[in-house]
Amino acid sequence: MYKSKHLLPIVIIGLVVGALTAAQALLIDWLPPATSEQAERSFTLLWVLFWSSAVFFVIVTAVIIYSIWKFRAADDDLSEGPPIHGNTKLEVVWTAVPSIVLVAIAVYGYIVLDRNEAVAAGNLKVDVYAQQFAWTYGYPEAGIQTGVLKVPVNRQMELHVRSRDVIHDFWVPEFGIKGDAVPGIDHVLWINPTKIGTYPVVCAELCGVGHGVMRSKVDVVSQADFDAWLAKSKAKVAGNAAAAAAAEKAANAPGDVPAGKTIFEAKCGGCHAGLGTEAGGVGPQLTGAPLTLDGVKTQITNGKGAMPGGIVSGTDMADVAAYVMSIK
Repeated sequence: MYKSKHLLPIVIIGLVVGALTAAQALLIDWLPPATSEQAERSFTLLWVLFWSSAVFFVIVTAVIIYSIWKFRAADDDLSEGPPIHGNTKLEVVWTAVPSIVLVAIAVYGYIVLDRNEAVAAGNLKVDVYAQQFAWTYGYPEAGIQTGVLKVPVNRQMELHVRSRDVIHDFWVPEFGIKGDAVPGIDHVLWINPTKIGTYPVVCAELCGVGHGVMRSKVDVVSQADFDAWLAKSKAKVAGNAAAAAAAEKAANAPGDVPAGKTIFEAKCGGCHAGLGTEAGGVGPQLTGAPLTLDGVKTQITNGKGAMPGGIVSGTDMADVAAYVMSIK
C-alpha cells in the first residue's frame, strides 16, 4: 500500500510528461527527407537515440516533479532530513539497465557506421574542393570541373573533400552525411543517393565573412541523363582544349609585318607614339629596346602590370609581335 500511493501519481505525471515529449518530437519536422541510403540509416539511428533517451527522461522527470511536490519541506522547517540508506535493488537496476541500453546503442551505431562507409564497386569518384567562398567539383576520370555536383541516382559517389584555404564543412542535409574539408587532408565520404532531385550543398563550418553565402547544389539525375551530361561536358572540354591549342599555334606562327602594323595602329597606336618608333607616348618607345619575340608575346598576353593584357591574340598577336620585332 505504501508503494502504490506513490506509484500512481508518478505514473500520471509520467504520462503527462511523456505526452508533451512525444508531441514535441512528432509534431515538428526535425529532419529533412532522407534521399540517400546513409541518411535513412543515420536518421533511424537518431530516432532510436531520441526515444531511448526520452524513456529515461520521462521517468527521471516524473520522479523529480513528484518529489518536489510531495516531499517539499515547509518554509519554516530548518531541521535536517531523516537519514535514508537507499534501495540496493533499485540502484542495481538503475545502473544495469542504462548500461545495457548504452552497449546496445553503441553496437547499433557501429553497424550503421560500417554500412554507411561500405565501398561499392564501380562507384563515381568526385573531387570536392572548398575555398572561400565557393565549391568546385572535379571528375578525375572525365577530366572536367564544374560548379554544380551532378551525380546519377542509385549509384554510390565517393567524394574526396579537400580545402584550398581554411577549414570548411561539406553538408547536404538530405543525404544525412557531412564532412570537414581540412587543408592538407583528403577526407573521403561515401553517399548512395536514392531520389532524383536538386538539393542544397551547405558549408557547415564558420569559414569567414562569406560563410553564409557559401552555397552550391547537387543534381541527382538518372544514369542516362548523367551519361549524356558527361559526354557533352567532355566534348566541351575537348573543344576548348582544341581551340586553345589552335590559338597557341596561331600565336606562335610566323607573323605578317604589314598586317601587324595595321593592327598595331588600330589597337596600340593610342599609347605608343609613332607606332612605337617615337618617345613621348603613354607607352615606351619600342625602337632600340632590348626585346625578344617571346618577351613581346608575353607582354601582349598579360600586360605585366604595365599595359592592358589580351588586347590581341592568336594570329593577330603573331602579326603584332612580328611588327614590333621589325622596328626594334
